[in-house]
Parts: sequence; structure tokens; C-alpha cells
Amino acid sequence: MGAFSFAAESQRRRNSLLILCYHGLSLQDEHLCWPSLYITPPQFRERLRTLRRFGASVLPLDEALARLKSDSLPPRSVSLTFDDGFYDFLKQGVPILSEFGYPCTLYLTTHYCDYRVPIVSLILHYLLWKCGRKSVRLPQFGLREEMILHTYQDRQKIVRHLLTWAEQREFTTIQKDGIARTLAEGFGLDYDEILRSRLLQILNPAEVAAVTKSGVDVQLHTHRHRTPRDQALFVKEVEDNRRRIVELTGKIPVHFCYPSGDYSVEFFRWLNECGVKSATTCEQGLAMRRSDTMRLPRVLDDCGMDLLRFESVVSGLFV
Repeated sequence: MGAFSFAAESQRRRNSLLILCYHGLSLQDEHLCWPSLYITPPQFRERLRTLRRFGASVLPLDEALARLKSDSLPPRSVSLTFDDGFYDFLKQGVPILSEFGYPCTLYLTTHYCDYRVPIVSLILHYLLWKCGRKSVRLPQFGLREEMILHTYQDRQKIVRHLLTWAEQREFTTIQKDGIARTLAEGFGLDYDEILRSRLLQILNPAEVAAVTKSGVDVQLHTHRHRTPRDQALFVKEVEDNRRRIVELTGKIPVHFCYPSGDYSVEFFRWLNECGVKSATTCEQGLAMRRSDTMRLPRVLDDCGMDLLRFESVVSGLFV
């Protein structure tokens, strides 16, 4: 703790901004399926308790970036960000944030806001994990040979095949969800209960309005959670995303987060031309005054980070 306190008071930490990145707070067992993306609500509450104990200055992202640029950050500056906009953020995250009175930025991907189904790529992976089987064979979807399910990579290989199979047939979002239902029923899982639980579902329009009313700052994350290398398609993703966020919140978003951390240098100019002020990555580090505002580092917090490690990150000692 002595080393952490010393680091927290250092000039380097004083002149830097820690942008923390979260994806989801488990409604059920998502943290067991994706320990690198999800944490539990008790873990999140303990993180915020640690920030308070360290005397961290938790700032809204827009203010924090402005003060970083003007070299006027308060001690141990932190900004909290969530990616995607899952229902669990409203259910689990907003109440905990309210307990501490901390601001937060939500990078919202908007396509699924108008559908009451889970994100297809995630629910397919979850079902393959949840079924508890060692292997599967799915001839109705073109997988006639037995496919093993031992690892994350094994399951992702099957997910990619299923998505390609659906795209070749030009399936709609609802038709793709039908694949998930077929899998669930074949595995003996209650898909209707999964839908009722709102597992892996994006916030609906009323819920986006609710998180905005609670003080959450909703920002850009592309409409369809993708970053095409074609400029026209990329700009369309940003513009469609912004248009929907304005409709849902009444506010114009100007900060951006690269989906899955995927970016290319040509995006910087495209984003600037779209009126975007900053863009965050999944690259680990502290944001400094010299940092490129279109390639800001963050620190991803997940189940694999114990409290001691988290304390070291907040102090700036090990980032």
C-alpha cells in the first residue's frame, strides 16, 4: 500500500487519466462464460469502493479529456466507461453507480435497440458453452461432422460457421435469432426464459432514455458494432449510430469507442470529419496529454483482475 500511495501521488499519475473499460455486469453466469469481459455486481461495487478509498477524482469523460488537454486534472483522475449497452448495465450498473454518485459514459451500439433478442454472435457462443456438451453436430446448419467444444476458440469456430451460413442466406436479425432458438431447444435449454431474463440484450429505446435521465452520458460505438475499411460504409456506421442516439437521448454524441478495439489509422481522419472529438481503444495504458485523442488507451477490468491488481492500476504503478 505504501508503494501504491507513493505512485498515486507521483507527477506521472497526476498528469494522467485512467479510463476504465467495462463490458458487462453478470445477470446470471456470463462472467463464467466470458471472464475477460464480464464481472459480477459485487466486484463492481468493490471497485468503486476502492476508487473512493484511494481518493480518486471520478470525472465525466468529456470533462476529463478537456482537463487532460489543459493540464488541469485533479489528483488520481479516473473516467468510467461501459461498451455496447447491455440491459445488465441498467439493471446492475446504474444502481451501483448511483450509490457512489459517479458519472459514467456508455458507448452504445444501436442496431439491437429495436429488437428484443440477444446479440446473435454472443447468444450462440453462450448456448454452446451452457449446453455442457463436449461436442456437437449440426447437420441442419451444414456441420455434419462432430465439432468439439473444449475451448473458447472451438466454440467461436462454430459461431463463425453459423453466422456465415446465415449471411449466405441473407437472414434477417430475427431469422438469425431462430438459429439460437433451434440450438437451445436441441440442447434442452429454455430459450423463452433466456429472452425473459434479457440476457445479452441491448437496451431498448425506453431504457436508453432511462439511463440518460439517470445521468449516464451515451456516446458512439457504431450502429452495427463493426468497423468497415471502406470510408463510406464506416461513416454510415457512425452517422446511423449518432442519428439513433440523438433520437433516443436528445443529445449529440461526439465521443467514440472502436468496437472490439478494432481500428486503423485511416479512421482517425474519417472520425474527425464526422465531428468526433475522441476515440478510445482497448489498448492498455494511462491517457496522457501527448496521447492521440483518436487512439486513447483504457484499462479493461474483468474477473481476472484481483483487488490488489486493481489498486495498483488506480495508483498508476502497474498499468
